[in-house]
Amino acid sequence: MPSLHALSLESYSKEPGTKPPGYYEKYDRVFLSKQFTPERILEVGVHLGESTKLFAKAYPNAKIVALDIKLAEIDFSACPNVTYLQADQSDRGRMEGIIEEHFPDGIDLVVDDASHIGYLSKATFDIVFPHVRGKGIYIVEDWGTGYWDNFLDGARFQEFPVSIHDGRLPRRIPSHDFGMVGFVKSLVDYTSESDIRPNEADPPTRTNRVASLQFFPGICIAEKNL
Repeated sequence: MPSLHALSLESYSKEPGTKPPGYYEKYDRVFLSKQFTPERILEVGVHLGESTKLFAKAYPNAKIVALDIKLAEIDFSACPNVTYLQADQSDRGRMEGIIEEHFPDGIDLVVDDASHIGYLSKATFDIVFPHVRGKGIYIVEDWGTGYWDNFLDGARFQEFPVSIHDGRLPRRIPSHDFGMVGFVKSLVDYTSESDIRPNEADPPTRTNRVASLQFFPGICIAEKNL
């Protein structure tokens, strides 16, 4: 299995907006533990194409579709397995059209490195995740923007005290849920959908969409259930 981290150390430009090698080290760890080698890759948010070229080199037999809301002058001539297209990540018609054309049998790996805005990333997830194959991996990058006051949908972190009221234990444990932070936290619900029912004794009416969910600084990795 190729080392994404080793390849990133060879090519990292340190240009703002590109993935740092530490991200790839986390991907290596997760992919190796799951013996995961993607053959169909969708990258949403390309920037200058550094990560796209790295995935193309690591997985030369994989079909890679790289999307961005605004196309840049990127030379992908050395990457025959890459298709570079313009798309708004929240445009359901455009996104589903691309998936239907290029991934009719489903997607193995999705990397969302686009707007880093919670609403838009959730829209992308809702559109794309149903097309991810069982045991496929969906990665959300840079979710910490939700902690920043100066980001469009971010806010400064604050503690939410929990206390007993009128002698009753609190039912809700509120936490920071702005922007991308709120979005990735919402994915926890998809790991235990079989428990979403009125009472413990009631039969399950849902199936868990997410088999496992892992968090790292700046990275959230969801594995789809079978």
